Amino acid sequence: MLERRKYKRLGLNRDSVAVAFVTNSSPYFTTAGRVADVSDAGVRLSHFGGRLPPHSSLELDIILPGGIASIQKLTGDSIWDVETQTEPRARHCGIRFRNLTDDQKSFVEYIIRNYATSPAES
Repeated sequence: MLERRKYKRLGLNRDSVAVAFVTNSSPYFTTAGRVADVSDAGVRLSHFGGRLPPHSSLELDIILPGGIASIQKLTGDSIWDVETQTEPRARHCGIRFRNLTDDQKSFVEYIIRNYATSPAES
């Protein structure tokens, strides 16, 4: 399969769980999940919420392990949301960042530098 990503996705250290809260206003949707991997362009979340509507605009809040830092209102678009094959009711979703501020971009780079461990599994 041809890889279309411009930015390499990186998995996060299993001991370093970053939590994300996703809110979509139309239709209203909210869920919380674990950041499974990250790139400069977006994140993949593992969550137990309902299906995130595809191609919808959303806001994402990320809190780092132990609450040492957080960033709010990262804007993005849902790209896909699927059930996992390994856990009942668990889902994975892909979110592409959109129009991040310089501070938000710096925060994403901080996560990559300090919590990323290896290329993510496809």
